[in-house]
Amino acid sequence: MLMTIEAYLKENIDDHVTIKSLKDKNKLPVFLRNIYGFFEMKILDTHCILLEILDEAPGVDVIEKHINRIEELTNKKIVLYYKEITRYRRKSLIEKRIPFIIENGQIFLPFLGLALKKVPQYVEKELNIFSKSAQLSFLYFLYNKDAVVNTTEFARIMSFTKMTASRALNDLYDAKLVTCEIGGKTGRSKEYERIPDPEYFERGRAHIKTPVKRVVYVQKLPEDTLIAGLDALAELSIINPPGHPIRAIGPDQFNKQSIEIIRNKDLIKDTKPVELQIWDYNPKQFSDKQHVDILSLYASLREEKDDRIEQALQEILRGEPWYTD
Repeated sequence: MLMTIEAYLKENIDDHVTIKSLKDKNKLPVFLRNIYGFFEMKILDTHCILLEILDEAPGVDVIEKHINRIEELTNKKIVLYYKEITRYRRKSLIEKRIPFIIENGQIFLPFLGLALKKVPQYVEKELNIFSKSAQLSFLYFLYNKDAVVNTTEFARIMSFTKMTASRALNDLYDAKLVTCEIGGKTGRSKEYERIPDPEYFERGRAHIKTPVKRVVYVQKLPEDTLIAGLDALAELSIINPPGHPIRAIGPDQFNKQSIEIIRNKDLIKDTKPVELQIWDYNPKQFSDKQHVDILSLYASLREEKDDRIEQALQEILRGEPWYTD
């Protein structure tokens, strides 16, 4: 990401620009290190500090106070780095004379006499299929309908980085699946909560994808698995079971075990071993039962072209508060 900015600056402004991690950043206050990544930048023979926004950007007045504090501690000019920016935020930064660089090439460095290029208004991106983190986030809110979280809390709950949590929440926001308000103890934190049932599922179902990344066959049932696929559907509905065990396991759990995979197709047909689905995420993350969670099961089977399977899926979905015909 920062390498892209360095390359852009070299091509358009200064062949000798350098950007590297700031030494002795541990001398800076911890609360600032939780908000920004710190880099040394040399541009047009001027040494300055480049601040990468790690989480939700504070308000412009707070940013101004942070910059003044960092300038006092480092005795260097401060430049903000954003991946993207709205027209409103750009205008407010310029009014405050706060230097910034944006990933798409917008530059405002008044202490060097550099202005920015014209930029179009921010447009909400169209979301098609969920990313892994967005789907996990969708599942979290599905099963925790009263949850209200900020990015930092959500990163901790989901074991995401703050950047991943922020992007996942933004994806759900762009899909109009969650709403966002400014609140929290500081009055500056973005707090997210999902829209009500059944609209949440109805809007989100268009974006979900199967969690199954790969299917293998094994003779011995591995640890840390849940009943999945048609095996789980048969347990939850009146459809007939598949005749062989089907289990789901997460990629980390699969890689930690020494699992012998059966590759002989004739042996698979004759012995009917365990069908092991390797999922994109740990299926136990959203299930405290012997089978996988209902929404993930639905996502794994909804492309099956079988009327019996479709009817069985409808049957099990009807028992969920977030579903309606």
